[in-house]
Amino acid sequence: MPATEALATPPKTQLLKFVADSLRAGTIELPSLPDIAIDIRVAINQADLEISDLAKLIQQDPGLSAYLLKISHSAHYNRGRPARNLSAAIQRLGLNAARDFTASYALKTLFLIQDPTVKSYMRDIWKRSVHTAALAHVMARHCKFDPDRALLAGLLQDIGALPLLANVKSYPELCAAPGELQKLLAEFSGKISGLILHNWQFDEELVQVGLNRENWMRDKSPQADLADLILVARYHTYLAERSHGKLPQLSRLPAFKKLGLEEIGPEQGLAFLTEAKQEVDELRSTLQ
Repeated sequence: MPATEALATPPKTQLLKFVADSLRAGTIELPSLPDIAIDIRVAINQADLEISDLAKLIQQDPGLSAYLLKISHSAHYNRGRPARNLSAAIQRLGLNAARDFTASYALKTLFLIQDPTVKSYMRDIWKRSVHTAALAHVMARHCKFDPDRALLAGLLQDIGALPLLANVKSYPELCAAPGELQKLLAEFSGKISGLILHNWQFDEELVQVGLNRENWMRDKSPQADLADLILVARYHTYLAERSHGKLPQLSRLPAFKKLGLEEIGPEQGLAFLTEAKQEVDELRSTLQ
């Protein structure tokens, strides 16, 4: 881009053009799923996998081992006594949940960027993802979805913010305008999330979750899908914020209607989520 043209073009437009051009050229640095998460996904797809073999693989990462043990002791999975070892914890969680919680642990490390320019944005985005995931996990049981898959979907939805924030420091004017940067993230993170999830070889259902993370009036089909569940869960993360007034009423969301969620509490949120607040808070604490 010529210097005179760059000066005349708003930083937001410059960054978007850079990201768009890099996406088309395949040169953008997309975040990579850590090797341990990939190895565990491959192992769990093996028909003859033994729990003990999976435990040996996971034990290569002590932090991950401790994380899975901690989750196995949470209210949802606890069966009255702590798991004696990692194999017992995996047995309690189940193979698919162990795979998905491994991915959540890996995602958390991607958001732990210490660059002071974007650190606070990363922290806030991860906190909202965790809150969405915890709500979705509880909602899934109520709506007959797989809770562990709903939790993973909630954690994955904002991954598209990473390439935007990784490149924003090259545009100091944008860094100095938090409102503009927030608008940029809100508008384009979903599109990039879809690309990354496709690149990581996640299935189309999870890709659609990323693409539609704040597409409040989405109405793709008569039957509710995972993207609808995550939309309603994400909506609830805004209820305690001033920005809630800018959202459409919950009862107007097509996703809300398709999920059959008719019980609304005094704060215009789902009453059963208020009742499950302790469980949601405990899961949020565990994931963070």
